[in-house]
Amino acid sequence: MLKKIKVEELVLGMYFAGFDDAAWMNHPFWKNKFLIKSPSELQQARASGIAECWIDTAKGKDVVAPEEEPEETPEPEPQPELAPQPALDPALIDAQALRETAKKATQAMFAEIRMGKVLDMDRCVSVVEEIASSVVHSPNALMSVVRLKLADEYTYLHSVAVCALMVALGRTLGMDETACREAGLGGFLHDIGKAFIPHDILNKPGKLTEEEFAIVRKHPELGFKYLSQDPNVPDYARNVCLHHHEKIDGNGYPEGQRGGAISLYARMAAICDVYDALTSDRPYKHGWDPAEAISAMASWTGHFDRAMFLAFVKTLGIYPVGSIVKLESGRSGFVIRQNAKDLTRPVLKVFRYNDNMEVSDTEILDLLATPEADTIIARGGEEWARLSHLDSMQLLSTRALS
Repeated sequence: MLKKIKVEELVLGMYFAGFDDAAWMNHPFWKNKFLIKSPSELQQARASGIAECWIDTAKGKDVVAPEEEPEETPEPEPQPELAPQPALDPALIDAQALRETAKKATQAMFAEIRMGKVLDMDRCVSVVEEIASSVVHSPNALMSVVRLKLADEYTYLHSVAVCALMVALGRTLGMDETACREAGLGGFLHDIGKAFIPHDILNKPGKLTEEEFAIVRKHPELGFKYLSQDPNVPDYARNVCLHHHEKIDGNGYPEGQRGGAISLYARMAAICDVYDALTSDRPYKHGWDPAEAISAMASWTGHFDRAMFLAFVKTLGIYPVGSIVKLESGRSGFVIRQNAKDLTRPVLKVFRYNDNMEVSDTEILDLLATPEADTIIARGGEEWARLSHLDSMQLLSTRALS
């Protein structure tokens, strides 16, 4: 029983079901749906600058009609005034819309491939051009919203995320606009071979058998074979599809290529693919904290082109979007976007949590705009693990890199 109301109409006892047309990263609450129990939650909603929201009248109070006498409720305790929340970022709103458009296009692409249809290259190129334009216009917006994906969205949004990361990395490497779009197309099509892998293997929640893992490892060759049937697919895109699991030391697959024998775009894709795989929730694992993922990837000798990996780290920033950080105030912060003028002071969704993992005291905080408000003192990989309901950060199995 969802109902749209004005934020100013919210009262204690209503079941909040989300702001209207506002991405999770733009509003002050940690959760999108919850019962409003405290005056401070009302204040946070009203300080958000968002005009309308949704309530679920089946789970909480409804708006009192004018002719009805409202129930008497005790006067709430005085609460300190909350600072106004940052205005909605238009780039994030546009990126959220593009995320959904690109996801639907990718879902349609995979469905058509499974039915044996020819790849719609015009649509693929159009999606990549929109992603590339978004990355050029606002480098962090699209990567911010694509970072937040559910496990069952992974197959489709992974293609979108790798495309965006490839374009962003290309810009850091100094590539021209054409090369960045080519890299983006290679990233968008890199996992096309997974359309030929059975769903029950691809989404298996438990450990794969050796036979199942061998099937999954065939996806680069299956994708390359499919793309090779279409003369409209550029050679560089087919190459990325076939070689994105190669390693600099020659221990990758399917051909064991080494060093400079691996194409530029394929070396880029190897980094972007692994990073998004590590930091995403999958049916069989929780995603890693992005900063911890970067740290782990840096320790893998012989896996990546070193100079390119360092450029990738520069692309993401010191605290990548999605990282958890510890603050001087004792709170924690979820990095939702970077500040290009000072990468040490990103925009955070800050919060506290107790031993029962109940989150409170949430707000959106721009550390660059309000440097006196708080300061990052450390990365928070431990907090990320706890918030993901993990006892400790565990070494990633080889399956997560498949």
